[in-house]
Amino acid sequence: MENRFNLIDEPWIPIAGKASASLCEVFTDASLPALGGTPIQKLSLLKLLLAIAQRTITPQNNEEWRTLGAMGLGKACCAYLEDHRSLFYLYGNQPFLQYPILAQWKTTKGEVLPIMPMGRSYHPDIPSDNDTVVNQIQLNRVPDDAQRALFIISVMNYSLGGKRVAEIPALSSSFENKGKNAKPGPSLGNYTGYLQSCLWGRSVLETVWLNLMTRWELSMIPQWAHDEMIPPWEEMPKGEDDEIARRLAVGFMGTLVGLSRFVLLQGDGILYAEGLQYPSHKEGWTEPFMVFRGERQAKFLEMGKKPWRDLDALLSLSLVNIDRGVSCQQIQLLLLRARNSIPCFGVYSGGLKVRGSMGDQSVKQTDDFIDSVVWLDSAILGEGWFLTLEAEMKWLEKTAFDLKTSVFKYYKELRKQKILQCELAESDLWSYCERRFQTIVDGCRKPELLQGINLEVVRQAEYLYDTYCSKETARQLVLWVKHRPNFFIESKKEV
Repeated sequence: MENRFNLIDEPWIPIAGKASASLCEVFTDASLPALGGTPIQKLSLLKLLLAIAQRTITPQNNEEWRTLGAMGLGKACCAYLEDHRSLFYLYGNQPFLQYPILAQWKTTKGEVLPIMPMGRSYHPDIPSDNDTVVNQIQLNRVPDDAQRALFIISVMNYSLGGKRVAEIPALSSSFENKGKNAKPGPSLGNYTGYLQSCLWGRSVLETVWLNLMTRWELSMIPQWAHDEMIPPWEEMPKGEDDEIARRLAVGFMGTLVGLSRFVLLQGDGILYAEGLQYPSHKEGWTEPFMVFRGERQAKFLEMGKKPWRDLDALLSLSLVNIDRGVSCQQIQLLLLRARNSIPCFGVYSGGLKVRGSMGDQSVKQTDDFIDSVVWLDSAILGEGWFLTLEAEMKWLEKTAFDLKTSVFKYYKELRKQKILQCELAESDLWSYCERRFQTIVDGCRKPELLQGINLEVVRQAEYLYDTYCSKETARQLVLWVKHRPNFFIESKKEV
């Protein structure tokens, strides 16, 4: 088969605000601002770029990392890619992260594997048989080569679990753990979707450099202290249960580029089977991007509580060495290094909220992507700024609680069953605060700036109370006055 569409040269990586880029361009062009696409695509691509970088050069310590720099890392990665050019063809005798054997594989009924459509570009999954199509964007389209490459990278770590790959036997004859439902990708998890965070730079290359682990950081995680950093494209397992598969299931490279699906591009679609089965966090799975609450309780995506509301808790271990119950190894190990090396960087949080039913994972109702970056100024990032941010977050929580409670009391005494109104009022206030949060973070450096921002939040809370609690009748007016909280007085006490 002819080797074609080499990922090193062809543009396929989405870039925010610009045309797609190749692997070579990402590692040489420092003007590429940020990865584009969905949060799942951003995380999948960043992990792939990190896997290439870690394989190319894993510095011994932070001093070696700092000396290397983003451009030094990019130059070394380009040399690695050129030396391994034959491994990065999307099509050919050794297609990237694919299994040519699937072309001859049979189902348990003795039939050839069906060629599946690749589904919607925004979800890392093939469509289920009973998908309901309600608008044109949901129609399956024939993807181009760039979209196919992006799909393959996305499903390796973030494939949805379910019955889409039923009746396909394991590639390893001795493997007996294959069930009717395929397990989800390791970075998505068995439940509603893991929340993941990392550092974010002013360019794609700087983002890769900021998240590059040194041997010193890896020594803090015993199971990866001596990891050989062999990526799957260099040594692909023959099946689900050989020596390479077992190494990838517990190695550091497995957290960056998993193989949760065995795939092969075929015609206009794809041959698709369950790949390696990774454990859940309850069975010991961990990766540096995952956010944990407490010691081993993974933090899942919550559409009603976006990750920016836990920013102070996420930063507490790094900045004040106090555990506020939220941790992420990628942030905890690398944040101070970033603060001491560059003037500004971001904390990225993202993922895909899913739900399970009858063994299938799907995206329904209020499920959606979470995608956020909060930018931090290294010059002010210290204990004083952190304590101000922490106090501000407590004040915002109290203001939202007071609004919710006041609306609830208003309707309760009015004897109208509109309990949902108090939830909507609180949600609207948090949505407003989300739009203003970067200003709040920046304002924590100066109390006078923060006081003005808080006044705006108070006015929004008053507006929402007035919106959800009518005062058109005499009875309504009495209750409106009775339960209307004095947000401004409360804000002055806190500020």
